[in-house]
Amino acid sequence: MKTDLLPTERFPHTAAAPSRELAPARKSPLAIVPRLAGYGLLGFIAWLLLSTLLEPWLSNRATRAVLNAPAMLITTPISGTVSELHAQIGQSIEPGQTIAVIKNNTVARDSLTTLLTQRLDLQSRLDDLDHRIQADRRMLEYVNHQYDQYQNANVSQLKNTYASLQAQQDAASAKLEELDTKYQRAMTLQRDGAVSAATVSAARAEADAARNEADALDKSADGMGASIAAAQRGIYVASGQSSNDQLSQLSQRRADLQSSITGEQAQLDALNKQMSDLNNLVTHEQDRVQTLSDYAVKAFGNGAAQDIVAPVGTQVTAGATLVRASDCSKTDVVAVFPARMAGRLNVGTRLRVQIEPSGRSHDAHISQILPTANEALQNGYSAPFPYAEDGSVYALAQWDTQDGANAGMPPCTPGRSVTASLR
Repeated sequence: MKTDLLPTERFPHTAAAPSRELAPARKSPLAIVPRLAGYGLLGFIAWLLLSTLLEPWLSNRATRAVLNAPAMLITTPISGTVSELHAQIGQSIEPGQTIAVIKNNTVARDSLTTLLTQRLDLQSRLDDLDHRIQADRRMLEYVNHQYDQYQNANVSQLKNTYASLQAQQDAASAKLEELDTKYQRAMTLQRDGAVSAATVSAARAEADAARNEADALDKSADGMGASIAAAQRGIYVASGQSSNDQLSQLSQRRADLQSSITGEQAQLDALNKQMSDLNNLVTHEQDRVQTLSDYAVKAFGNGAAQDIVAPVGTQVTAGATLVRASDCSKTDVVAVFPARMAGRLNVGTRLRVQIEPSGRSHDAHISQILPTANEALQNGYSAPFPYAEDGSVYALAQWDTQDGANAGMPPCTPGRSVTASLR
């Protein structure tokens, strides 16, 4: 019968093994790391579940919010080609600033051609009338010269005749004085009985004849003086003399020329007035054609260019958008709130908006609440509205007046995400 041996007996060489192999093993410090990692993962999953499921029910923040501004579309009223573009993306735009120039080579010029033809015809009439006036003036100058020569000669002739009459008057006066003296002496001698009555009568007859001759000369002299005065004033009485007839003809010719020049000058003034009005029409039509040929499209409000729709060289039609800009003066906030917060949202509800994560908050208030934002509404803004889940509510908010100066820290950044929450 075989007896069992002790281990020391079966393996004698192990009898001297150290006693530490029989003691319990010591644990390593790194053995706890997997356990801690597991706890951390479980904690993260728990936090994720809590934040996903519970925080939306406890938070008063909007799920999404962006800065937005009304869109300002700069369009062209005419068709043509964009030849110049003076706007760049992000550039500020001011009212009256030239944004683009539209070149149109198909502008109708019929009215301008008609006006230019009328002006050429009117200018020809003006030139012809001016030449006639100049010719009549030269003729009038010649007639005046001839008239002055004839008048001077006639007046000189009349003055010579008048001087001769005056000499005859002096002789007749002396003769009359002598005969009157003779008659008085004859009457004295008759009273003394020295001469007969026949002698006195003869003396008287001679004195009366001399007196009649003197009176006739006086009348002739007076008439000649009046003729000289009339001739000096250019007045002549037909007398059958060639000089008077020539002067009358020259005077009539001069009057006719003066009347003709006056009438022609009146016509010239009327045509000049017509030409002035026609020139104004031509200028306005040329400006219209030039404006439509190189039409300058100008901005009508303040803002900033966001998109260049029609660059240089683009063929555009009337009403096409050239530049899409933002009205920076009306920057506001578009926020999307979950359906559970719809009951807390009303027009006028105060919001706290934070643009920069580390910046200060700004005050705003809801101006409009929308269950949906259709495409037509969004086209009126510079940036599309943020995505909203079913049942979410859009809230359009405006900056408070007292906070407006500092609200738009980036005043023209449509689409910039911000944080919005109820106050």
